[in-house]
Amino acid sequence: MKPRVFALFGVIAFGLTLAAGSASACPVGQGDDIRRPVAPVVNNVSVQASELFERASRLETAAASREESARSREMQADTLANRARMIRNQAVLVGFSDRENMMAVAEELVIRAADMRSRAAEDRAQASELRMQARTLRERALQLVRLQNGGGGGWRNKRVVRDFAPPPPPRPTTDGTTVL
Repeated sequence: MKPRVFALFGVIAFGLTLAAGSASACPVGQGDDIRRPVAPVVNNVSVQASELFERASRLETAAASREESARSREMQADTLANRARMIRNQAVLVGFSDRENMMAVAEELVIRAADMRSRAAEDRAQASELRMQARTLRERALQLVRLQNGGGGGWRNKRVVRDFAPPPPPRPTTDGTTVL
């Protein structure tokens, strides 16, 4: 009984395969006259503006990181300068031969502190530059949105004409009345 059911199922499946025909999803042949649809590139202004805001946010985060790095370097420089001062103060109390070595160590610490301060200044300058770039990106995004909304402003995004020129002078008509 089971072999007959499997045979019957096989015959039905084979028949349906022949009746269905070929699949049209994958064309066969030269394919010269086949045109595939091209997905349109959506360049929406709001998408562009949100991307610009996102980039500005990333730049602000990087600037905050640089600023934190500058603070850390400045604290390290202060620590090194304090150590150098303490070593100089202690060098007065020791013998002449040890004094030269201690002064050399103090001088090395002062040099390292100056290097740390210059790196901190560079980090702050980079942070400032990153913040300026972020501000520029935000301004560009706002300009895009304003241009899309027709110049901006107005009740319910209606265009507002702002004419700050003085009104024209009244002009006389032919019958003696004046028109404003």
